[in-house]
Amino acid sequence: MAHVQFMDELIREYLLFRGFGATLKAFDAELKVDKEKSFRVDKIIDQLMQNINSYDLTSLRELWGHLDRHMFTKLESHFTPCVKKLENAILKMYLINAVANNKTDKVMEFFVKLTPELQNQSEWKDWFVLPYIKNAEENPTFSLHFTKHWQDTLLVSLHNFLASIFQYMPTPALLHYEEDANKISKLEQRNESLKNRLALLIDKGPETTVAPCQVEPPPHLLDDFYIIAQENNIVDSQGKSLKNLIRNMGTASSPILGRKDNSSSSGKKRMGSVSGRNVKSGHFIDS
Repeated sequence: MAHVQFMDELIREYLLFRGFGATLKAFDAELKVDKEKSFRVDKIIDQLMQNINSYDLTSLRELWGHLDRHMFTKLESHFTPCVKKLENAILKMYLINAVANNKTDKVMEFFVKLTPELQNQSEWKDWFVLPYIKNAEENPTFSLHFTKHWQDTLLVSLHNFLASIFQYMPTPALLHYEEDANKISKLEQRNESLKNRLALLIDKGPETTVAPCQVEPPPHLLDDFYIIAQENNIVDSQGKSLKNLIRNMGTASSPILGRKDNSSSSGKKRMGSVSGRNVKSGHFIDS
């Protein structure tokens, strides 16, 4: 969702243009403390790592809690174990970093604050002895978590998880502005090209050769005019069928029913195939 930053700038420009100074100041102030970092996964992970490296347990918990309330709790229930495993892994990384840097006070602070919450979780039962173990990096229970491989795997898993959420989460209509504008521009260009080809066919007559232009009709649209275009191939007949089509459109009867008069047997067969035709749209990480 990199375009979120672009949209933020458009909003700032609009507020400035409208003279909404107080609103602009409030908007800028909220952007500075935006915990979602404009939905940039790298920035969110950088902030989590900054909290871990600075031993700021409070900020680490606040950031994760914000992500949980605003995004994770809105996911389907089968994502809950994955979210919990990632949260526990982030907390274990905080502990491992504190132990590795001999921050005993931070390790003790962690358990004082979080023991009531973690003591009933089975995967934490062996971790309460961590502050009292020497050379914890050599202990079979904790050695894996001291390795670069485990830590890198955690960050990759977290990155992929957040990226997937941001990619598929519902977004406000304003964020589709640029995408919709590009679609409209392409449609206008295509429409202009078709108009030019049609004008060339009508003005120059049957002797004019026009390069084929493939136009796929909407899958839900199947009427007499689409069938005529498919069966007569307007381009190959170099304008002749177009004139016949226009002429038939002026009559009271359907162009397809009009072809029924050519021969009774072939007409019945053709009508049978048209009436029975069906159209199908072609158009983690274990801790």
